[in-house]
Amino acid sequence: MTHERDRRRFIAELAAGAGGMLLTVRSPASAAERGGAPPAVIGRLMLGTLVEGEASHPDPAAARDALRAGFARIDAVDRLMSIFRADSEVSGLAREAGAGSVAVSEDTYCVLREARDLGVRTGGALDVTMLPLRRLWTRAAERGRLPSSAELDRAGRLVDFRGLVLEDGRRVRLRHAGAGVDLGGIGKGYAVDVAVEALRSRGVGRAIVNAGGDLRVFGPGPVDGLWRVGLRHPLRPASLLLTLRVGASAVATSGNYYRYVEVAGRPYGHVLDPRTGLPAAAALSATVVAAHAMRADGLATAALVGGVDGALALMRAEGVEGIVVGSRAGHPDRVVAHVTRGLRGRVELLDAAAVIDG
Repeated sequence: MTHERDRRRFIAELAAGAGGMLLTVRSPASAAERGGAPPAVIGRLMLGTLVEGEASHPDPAAARDALRAGFARIDAVDRLMSIFRADSEVSGLAREAGAGSVAVSEDTYCVLREARDLGVRTGGALDVTMLPLRRLWTRAAERGRLPSSAELDRAGRLVDFRGLVLEDGRRVRLRHAGAGVDLGGIGKGYAVDVAVEALRSRGVGRAIVNAGGDLRVFGPGPVDGLWRVGLRHPLRPASLLLTLRVGASAVATSGNYYRYVEVAGRPYGHVLDPRTGLPAAAALSATVVAAHAMRADGLATAALVGGVDGALALMRAEGVEGIVVGSRAGHPDRVVAHVTRGLRGRVELLDAAAVIDG
């Protein structure tokens, strides 16, 4: 069930930590607080997280209508790509795995095409065919144990982005019976992008769409034309590690700390390395800044899997900026934020014990 919330309650929930790994830090110097029309705000539980939309328009009713249209697009993407819906297109694709191809929508085809291309460019660090591995880990955790080596090997043989075949006429097939697609590492970013397109097409000139760690802003920000984005602390997610100033762009963070499964009292991060079948643990979080949220989302997922050095190398190769947070050597309770060249001077640390490298 989705719920619209008034602005005050919604902001309070974000501050309490319900809003994912990234959030926009609003400034009292914004146009609305200087006497302009206040932005319209909607918050709903969608995509397995809290999704925030804020839009500015000379006509407040038009801003609200635009947000509703944007959220309708997000809901449509979720219905097409959710692995938790038996009637979704990705569920239909899994049912036909190893048999034949299925026709999919333009939305799903676009995400699968980008995912396959990123799979190639990242050497499999992003592999959306990892659904068998994710389900294996879920079943094992429910039984209070870790997957066995034999189970990991069987599931791992079904994980191969090259087994995802895109055909003419928007038809898709999976080569291996038992294979499946999980778009959790890239589809949420696409949902943010299509929501932004809906806002722009309805005349909104300034907006935020934030889906629990995948965020996109456009129009002038409230402070010197820039937006301040907060990154949660990987060791203390209820607080912020730093703020980052960006222009109109998308920012996505993947973290191995905010969601996890617990086996025998030990947490295991929810981000799996599709090449090993094991949780990625080398980096605490990876944040990517790009023009579009789908690309930022997919690259953040792949970057986290690559560890600190691999993440920074991937960002350089892809021509994007970002931040990779890792533990400080000899100080497991402290972190270091590795910042790419283009973001230097735009980051403000909020944890006195943390350091910036870059």
